[in-house]
Amino acid sequence: MEEIIHFGIVGCGVISKFHFLAIERIEDARLAGVFDVDSKSAEGRAAEWGCKAYGSYEEMLKDPLIDAVCICTPSGLHARTAMQALEAGKHVLVEKPVSLKLSDCDDMIKLSDKMGLKVGVISQLRFSPAVKLVKKAAADGILGRITRADLYMKYYRPQEYYDSGVWRGTVSLDGGGALMNQGIHGVDLIQYLMGNIKSIYAESKTRARDIEVEDTLSAVVEFQNGAVGVIEASTADYPGFPRKIEINGEYGTIILEEDRIVRWTVKGNKGFEEYENKLEEIKSCSDPESISAEGHLAQMKDFISGIREDTELLVDAREGRKAVRTILAAYQSSEEKKRIVLKEEEW
Repeated sequence: MEEIIHFGIVGCGVISKFHFLAIERIEDARLAGVFDVDSKSAEGRAAEWGCKAYGSYEEMLKDPLIDAVCICTPSGLHARTAMQALEAGKHVLVEKPVSLKLSDCDDMIKLSDKMGLKVGVISQLRFSPAVKLVKKAAADGILGRITRADLYMKYYRPQEYYDSGVWRGTVSLDGGGALMNQGIHGVDLIQYLMGNIKSIYAESKTRARDIEVEDTLSAVVEFQNGAVGVIEASTADYPGFPRKIEINGEYGTIILEEDRIVRWTVKGNKGFEEYENKLEEIKSCSDPESISAEGHLAQMKDFISGIREDTELLVDAREGRKAVRTILAAYQSSEEKKRIVLKEEEW
């Protein structure tokens, strides 16, 4: 067995459980301890998971046993918490978004490069077998020239959801609403499949919720490869619908619903049987909770491998920055009422 990698988890809310479950299932990984500003929450998780509850974040970072920190705090605290960990010589695995400001992303990248440390950004959907298959299909050109790619994220969050936490729906700690908080995984995914976005024109509004940020946003985008599409995000569309990505090309169409392929209509290209066989395998795995947990597990393994072998992560801080950049451009477009061009050299 390889030398054990010891983790600390900062922030003991709902998402922290996925990190614990992933660490628990990896033979050469251990959870050393947790910290939360709510000491009772930290103590409860520590008792449940059989680890230490640190009295402060500083105490965790000073512990020489800790190799890496999982950051599960509110979004507005990600950058500061990550920078503290890097300064202490710890690797970082941070929940989305990597930060709320591009300047903070850049600072994180510079410091991690300087320190020789890894920064991973949770985007577990990239590790889904269905997503991997669609990515390969697009790269292999079986859809021909792709004409458009559309992302629909019509979710529903009642007012009680926002009232349940003082940080929810705030500019300072959420950074945004339907697009930045709930929609960032979808934005990451469509850019992963299609490549970087060249331009965006967006309209955002707060239509149904008493919050500081948007609950509704629609955008028209052009990708660097010339394809066009729309991005729609909402937390006010009752009763709520699964995330959907539709990719259309001159030879076919593929539709992803969450991380399941629900439509695969492609002309009989050479090698299609390979995709058809894999498609049947993917259809047989359909438990949403299991898939979610499996995604964190796969990304955790990629993160540990990156630490051990000093290899590039599938979703590092540079990759995490891309979704933030697109979302901030959408907000800028809505505020300035104009199309925003994202220069390729700035990615």
